[in-house]
Amino acid sequence: MSIRIDETDREILRILLRAATTPKAEIARHVGIAASAVSERIKRLEDAGVICGYETRLDPRPLDIHTLAYIFVAERKPTKGVDTGARLAQVTGVEEVHKIAGDDCFMVKIRTENTDQLGAILDTEINPIPTVASTRTTIVLRTAKEEIALGGVPGVGLCK
Repeated sequence: MSIRIDETDREILRILLRAATTPKAEIARHVGIAASAVSERIKRLEDAGVICGYETRLDPRPLDIHTLAYIFVAERKPTKGVDTGARLAQVTGVEEVHKIAGDDCFMVKIRTENTDQLGAILDTEINPIPTVASTRTTIVLRTAKEEIALGGVPGVGLCK
């Protein structure tokens, strides 16, 4: 289903992305329309698949998940029916898996308790995948900004 998304829809999406539990009456006050109209717009966006779900975003620090890393994976060809992306998506701590262009085939975002755990995951879960030819890991030292955005519109997220 294709729908037209106007600026009011985009503002509703920004609000929901920041806090999905925001009451419809509060959203209505912010965007200047009736709460019933907000409900109708949200339902239309859900039905069209623009809103594909709601989730809780957690701060990893109080959970003792202190290491964020990106792992670049080169895939061995031929893959002989092994779906490398799907296998990578099942690895402990993996938040995102992207098929990419360039020397590497996949970029994996992973969070772990520490570098020892990261190393163990590489050794026991990623490198044993038969189609993984090699990996390069970049550990994040500090994050200046991390949010979901789409097409330069802050606060509009992507469905999986």
